[in-house]
Amino acid sequence: AFASDGDGTLWTSDVGEALFDRVLEVGWIGEPARLALEAELGHVHGGGRMPHGPPAELARALFTAYLRGHYAEDRMCATMAWCMAGRREEQVRVLSRELLEGSFGLRARLIEESCELLRWASSRGLGVWIVSASPRAVVEEAAAIAAEQLGVPPPNVLSMVPRVVDGVIEPGLEGIATYGEGKWTALGAALAQQGRALVGALGDNAFDAAMLRAAEVPVAIRPKPALLAIAREVPGLVRAATAEP
Repeated sequence: AFASDGDGTLWTSDVGEALFDRVLEVGWIGEPARLALEAELGHVHGGGRMPHGPPAELARALFTAYLRGHYAEDRMCATMAWCMAGRREEQVRVLSRELLEGSFGLRARLIEESCELLRWASSRGLGVWIVSASPRAVVEEAAAIAAEQLGVPPPNVLSMVPRVVDGVIEPGLEGIATYGEGKWTALGAALAQQGRALVGALGDNAFDAAMLRAAEVPVAIRPKPALLAIAREVPGLVRAATAEP
C-alpha cells in the first residue's frame, strides 16, 4: 500500500478549514451542536466564564482559541467534523463538492510531486490511501476529484468521521481520530485487514510522523518547520524535489 496525508501534502491549503468557513457562511452550525460546543469551550476556559451566544459564535470562539494556541489542534479537527450537527451527511457532501470545484479550486491546488508519486503507485497496483484529519465528506470528495484529475482509481480515505444516525450528523466522532499517532493506528488496522505492507507514505507536518515512520520509504512533501525539526526521528526520511521557488 501507499499512503498520503491530504492537506498540504496532496493539495495546498486545508479543505477542513475551508469547509468550516463555508458551513459558517451558510448558517449550518445550529442548536444541535450547542451543548457539545459549550463543552469544548469548557476545555478552553477551564470551567471559568465562557462566551455565550449563537452556536456559530461558539464555533468561531473555538477556532480563535485554536489559532492562539489555547485549543488543541486535534480537538479542533474533530469539532470541524461534527459542528454541522443536525444536517444530513449527504448535504455536507454536496456542499463540499461545490466548494472544492468552485471557490477553493482543488484541481489547481494539487501538488505535482505528490501527484507523480500517486500515479506511480497506482500504475503498480498498490492500494492508495489518503489519511487526513479533515472531515470525511470533504476529504472523500477531494480524493474523488484528485483521482479524476490524475486518471487513477479513487484512493481509500481515512479521516475524521462524525457520528451519524439515520443519515443525520450528531456531535461527536466515530472510530479513530485520524490525527498524529491516530493516523497510523487507523491506517495500520486497515492495512492489517488486507494483509498489506506500507511501501511509502507522504507527509508535510510533524503529526504525520507516526505514519511516515511506519513506511518503508517515508517522503516529506514541501515539509513545514515542525516536520523538519523532528526529521531525525523519522528513519530514512527523504524530501521530494519540488519546482517551487
